Amino acid sequence: MGALRQRRERDNISVTANTTTPILGRRRSSGSTISKLVLRIGTLVMIVAVPMLYNMPTPDLQTSSAQKQKNDVTVKKDTNDASSEYESPKRKGGEAKTNQEASEPSIAWEIMPAADHMDATIAELKPATLCACAKCGTTSLWEELFAIVEGKSFMSMNYTGPPFISKLSNRKLWTNIEAKRRTDWSNFKDQDSFALIRDPKERIVSAWKSKVTCDTDEEIPGHRMFVPRLLKLAGPSSNMTARTDKGFPCLDLSDYLAVLSQIHAQGREGSLNEHFLPQHLGCFKDVPPSMWTVVTTISGPNALCSLKSVVSKSANMSNTDDGCQIMIKTHNYTRNVDLSRADEDILDRITIKEYEMLRKYLDA
Repeated sequence: MGALRQRRERDNISVTANTTTPILGRRRSSGSTISKLVLRIGTLVMIVAVPMLYNMPTPDLQTSSAQKQKNDVTVKKDTNDASSEYESPKRKGGEAKTNQEASEPSIAWEIMPAADHMDATIAELKPATLCACAKCGTTSLWEELFAIVEGKSFMSMNYTGPPFISKLSNRKLWTNIEAKRRTDWSNFKDQDSFALIRDPKERIVSAWKSKVTCDTDEEIPGHRMFVPRLLKLAGPSSNMTARTDKGFPCLDLSDYLAVLSQIHAQGREGSLNEHFLPQHLGCFKDVPPSMWTVVTTISGPNALCSLKSVVSKSANMSNTDDGCQIMIKTHNYTRNVDLSRADEDILDRITIKEYEMLRKYLDA
C-alpha cells in the first residue's frame, strides 16, 4: 500500500507538471508580448518627446538672453551718458528713436486738436509736440498755451488742482486738445515741435530753493517728499543726512549739491525726479535739440510767438521780435546765493553735458 501511494503521488506530480507547464509557457509568451509592446510605445514616446524637450527651452533661453541684453542696454543708457546726441551714431546724424527704442514715455507731450467737438478755436489748432523741463518756467508756458488753445485765460477758470495745469491730458481743463506722453518718435518730423530749456546751473539752484532748502522757517511741500528721495538715491555710501532742526527734513545748498554729485558719480542721474533731472535726459533723451522746430528759454524774445506758430495754423515763425512779448523773466538764482569754490566745481561737473548740448540755444 505504501508503494502504491507513493506511485500515485508521483503520477499526480507528473500530471500537475504537465498541465502547469503549458500555462506557465503561455504566461511567459504573454509577458514577452506585453514587454515588447511597452518597449515600442516607450520608443515612440521618446521619438516624439525628446525633440520637443530639446527644442522647447531654446527659444525661452534665447528670449531671456535677448531680454537681458536689452535690459543691460537700457540700464546703461539710464545710468551712464544717456544723452540723445552722444549715445548713438544714428542720433548723431540727426535721427529720432524708433518706437521700439523709446519704449518708455518721455516727458514730452503729443497734442492733437480735440475730435469730440469742433469750434473756431479748435479749427485753428494743429498737431504738435511740446516739452518743458520742470523749473524752466513751465507754469507760465502752460498758462500761455491754455490761452492759445482754449481761447481764454487760465486765471479766469479759478481752477485749482490736482491735477494741475501741467497735465495736458486732463480733459476737464484742456477741452480743446487731446494729449498723451509721446512714446513713438517715428512721425516726430511730421509735426512742429517746441522745447523749453533753462540755464542748467540756474535751474539746479532754483530746484533747491523751491523744493529742499533750509533757508525757510516754513515747511514746503517738497521737503518731506524730495529730501528723502534724494538721499536714498545717493545711497548710504554718501554719508549725507538731512537737517531736521526746523521740524522738517531739508538740505543746505552745499549738502544738496554734494548729494547731486554723489548721484551723478554713481550714474544714477537718470533716476532723478524731473525737477532735478538733467535736461539732456528729459526733453532730449529721445530726440536731439537740432531736430526740434523751436528750442528756447521762457525769457527768449520770440518764445511766445514761437509757441503760437507751433500749435496754431494762423501764426507763423516770421512774426517774431517786434510782434512778440516776453512770457516771463526767470530769476538768476546763482547770483543771489553764496557758492563756495567746491559748490561751483560740483555745478561745473554735473552740468557739463547739458551745456555741451544746449549752449548755443541758451546764447541765442
